[in-house]
Amino acid sequence: MKNINYDLIKLLHIKLDVVWRLEKFYIKDANEAKCHSVPALEKMLEEEKKHVKMLQDEIKGRIKADVWD
Repeated sequence: MKNINYDLIKLLHIKLDVVWRLEKFYIKDANEAKCHSVPALEKMLEEEKKHVKMLQDEIKGRIKADVWD
């Protein structure tokens, strides 16, 4: 596998992990603690989801362009 393809998969994995943690733990924990950080965490979640979509689109584009190997 080419380095760039591996890099894209690795980044997607990292971003998906961050989204999962924000949804499953971090925002919930902040809400339970009545923490002032909830809006910031929710904004981070939105941004991370945008990054996931960007990476998915890039990977799909590379596959369609037949440069995924």
